[in-house]
Amino acid sequence: MFSSSTGPWQKPSIPVRIPSDDTTFNPKEYPNVVFEATGKMSGTVVLVHTSDDESDASGLGRISTRIWVVGESDKDNVIITPTFDNSTHTFRLQAPDDYTSNAVYHQTTISYPRTALTAESLTVSAPNTSFSGNNLYSLAFGTIRSTLSNGSIALENAQADRVKLTTSNGSISGSYEAGHVDLVTSNGSISSKLTLRDALDQAQSKVSAKTTNGPVDLHVAATKTNRGLWMQSTSVNGKLSIGVLLGKADRASCINALTSNSKIDFSLDALQSGQALGVSNITSNGSVISSIMVPKDQPVNGTASSTNGSVSVNLTEEFHGRFTLETTHGKATVEGSDVTMQCDMKSVKQGYRGSQGPSAFDIRTTNGATGLRFYPSGQSSA
Repeated sequence: MFSSSTGPWQKPSIPVRIPSDDTTFNPKEYPNVVFEATGKMSGTVVLVHTSDDESDASGLGRISTRIWVVGESDKDNVIITPTFDNSTHTFRLQAPDDYTSNAVYHQTTISYPRTALTAESLTVSAPNTSFSGNNLYSLAFGTIRSTLSNGSIALENAQADRVKLTTSNGSISGSYEAGHVDLVTSNGSISSKLTLRDALDQAQSKVSAKTTNGPVDLHVAATKTNRGLWMQSTSVNGKLSIGVLLGKADRASCINALTSNSKIDFSLDALQSGQALGVSNITSNGSVISSIMVPKDQPVNGTASSTNGSVSVNLTEEFHGRFTLETTHGKATVEGSDVTMQCDMKSVKQGYRGSQGPSAFDIRTTNGATGLRFYPSGQSSA
């Protein structure tokens, strides 16, 4: 049994060394690396692409863990087990389950030598642990995956075919270049810059960002892939700030933003994509401001809706098709050229721009105003 505990998230005062707390691995022989911590503990994991002369000369990676405990004898209850199985190096850190998370604290560094430019996978799984790293732009993974709790994630310039990061009660931030990205947390924010490239599975790139009780702020450039983009950003009780740039694509894209009890700020440049586009901005008890540069001569199907909040949509004049605006206890407004109105009531507007197809946009709310503005693509949407 451990000695008396420390306060919440307070690092214990006694540093100790544990057998096997340093291991080395050859990234070519073991391209898959797993760090797995179990039991009651807290700590940090840092990913490093080192330029250490000794590491570069040997070509070896290293996992190094330093432990702090409440009492000197507590170190006997901490076990580190490194294994090397086929192409996978696994580093297991284990503490007892019958004490507080403050009794053991770890600081773990996962280092790859600068001579290592690729690796198949990195998996980090730990309770009450944060995961960070920077200057990773010269190291490309097949997959980066985390399963954490009560800790933040912040990787800068990370590259992988797949990024799948999960935590709880913590934020996710950083910059990522990947084919597919999946970011999941609860009670925490998501704030990241994403660059999408062609995925190795030849499927369309997918981005999913999901949280509760926190905002989502994403800036996405899908210009290194020609397969378009499927993207969904979701929160509950959190503001969504979404900016997306699509490059020329060979298939349609679908971009969705969903929240409740908060605002959506949405900006999408699909002018160069040359393919059909689907857009959905949905919230409740919050406003929507959506600005979209639509693809030329391609169908666009969009929805922007709220309850108890205003909804304002700006579309470039490449949009040709039908529109509907509807509200209760508010005013509907349409601005722009080449517009034909079929229903022109205070709270309901229906009509089309240019022609009646193939595009359509639906704008609705209750207890708020709705607005639709068509503007030339060379001008500001404001």
